[in-house]
Amino acid sequence: MKKEHLQMLKQLSIREFIERLSIVNKDGQLQTLSLNEEQERILDALETGDDLLILKCRQIGSTTINIAYLFALAYLSEEPVTYAIFSYKLSSSKHILKMAKAFYNGLPKILQRDIEVDNSTELSFKNGGRILAVATTQMGGIRSFTASKVLISEYAFAENPDELKASAFSACKGQIVLESTANYYNDCLHQEIRKWETKETKWKYLFFPWFSHSEYTEETEAEELDDYENSLVENYGVTCNQLQWRRMKVSQLGNTQFLREFPATQEEAYRVAGNTYFSYQDVQNVDVHICDREFITFQQVVRDDTYAIGVDVGGGVGKDYSVIIVMSKKTMQPVLVWRSNEVSPVQLADYIYEFSEQYNSALILVEANNYGLATISELVHQGCHRLYKDADGKDFITTMKSKPIIFEHLKKQIQNGVIRMLDNITLAELRTIQTDERGRIKFLDSTKEGHSDSAMALALATWCLESVRLKESAYLPSWIIANKAKRINEKTQQQYRRY
Repeated sequence: MKKEHLQMLKQLSIREFIERLSIVNKDGQLQTLSLNEEQERILDALETGDDLLILKCRQIGSTTINIAYLFALAYLSEEPVTYAIFSYKLSSSKHILKMAKAFYNGLPKILQRDIEVDNSTELSFKNGGRILAVATTQMGGIRSFTASKVLISEYAFAENPDELKASAFSACKGQIVLESTANYYNDCLHQEIRKWETKETKWKYLFFPWFSHSEYTEETEAEELDDYENSLVENYGVTCNQLQWRRMKVSQLGNTQFLREFPATQEEAYRVAGNTYFSYQDVQNVDVHICDREFITFQQVVRDDTYAIGVDVGGGVGKDYSVIIVMSKKTMQPVLVWRSNEVSPVQLADYIYEFSEQYNSALILVEANNYGLATISELVHQGCHRLYKDADGKDFITTMKSKPIIFEHLKKQIQNGVIRMLDNITLAELRTIQTDERGRIKFLDSTKEGHSDSAMALALATWCLESVRLKESAYLPSWIIANKAKRINEKTQQQYRRY
């Protein structure tokens, strides 16, 4: 490349350079890369340098703009720099790298830099910029380089996402991009979205519904809209031409597959049940209250109500969470949720005792497993006598036999509409509970992302609530209570009246 041409390149911004790249269109013809609205938003986010999380529908050009951005950075750099495309399978990384090579081949000859390396896993230029296609199976190769930016495409479909993520983060010293369509509820991408929602991570998050893509429309208009289609029109301004495209696509893919690959909302993307214990249908009518990882009160104590407390005890002091959930007998809803991973099992007893006293001497069910034994011991030491006991007078122990019983009870309460309100964290944890091939309930290991401490506390609280009875007055209208009190008073006066 001549100096004047190199100087011309240097005068271009990254965005201006990208807009001069060419791609092969669906008809196999070379055309200038014209950014759509979704690609513009992704490029804006990429240029902030923040780690980026993208949940997308199919064929909106997300991977194209991401690799175009990496190609532009590598091509325009005047110093050695490495960018990496990560995947569990090397074949998928190689496929994306071919897109970068297509960008190079589409450049005018006078603007093509000299190439240092060009093979199936690397594209490097004489200026020092290079793009690598990497798989986590190449552990030795991964340790041999450090990348300034990393792209992980279709992350939700990784066979070993923990290993993939760990490898990418260990190799990257700068920006990481995770982009994918949804796979199933609580897939690895969904776990990252949930952590973003609870502010545990600092991703920049983008979601793209199908109707935001300008090409997803038909010339003809859909007629006689159903309730769901009318809701799309009312809530999102979807046109009848777009709905006609949707109908056509649903007829090709089926409704379940369409919702996953072309969702209108994030919730739609993760309606696919898979082997989850609580399906979308089970919880679709539950009102969700957004809260963070700490303390939230939904309702203050009511004088004539009675309450039950369920406690899942964690290690605390930076380890897994302890969760306390208080439930009302009158409403059958949670009224208080408390979470912390900074309180030891012994210290936890103070909080439990305080909440029990606050909520009319609420009955307490602490799981008598592992850390819970220390909490129960401390409660007894403090003189707490409102501890749940089973029919044999023993503390509740979670076993392979008792766990399905309490969760089946909880599931029926939710399915039947008895429990109508939950916080977002507890609800998300309920949806992460899975069943194995024999239908047995299983939680993810506590060292991983889906540990169900809030779900367990809710199951315990709901089970404990069965042993709680309302005060008689709570069942009666106020005028009956007043008359009853009047009669008792009159009877008492007659009994002790002096003549």
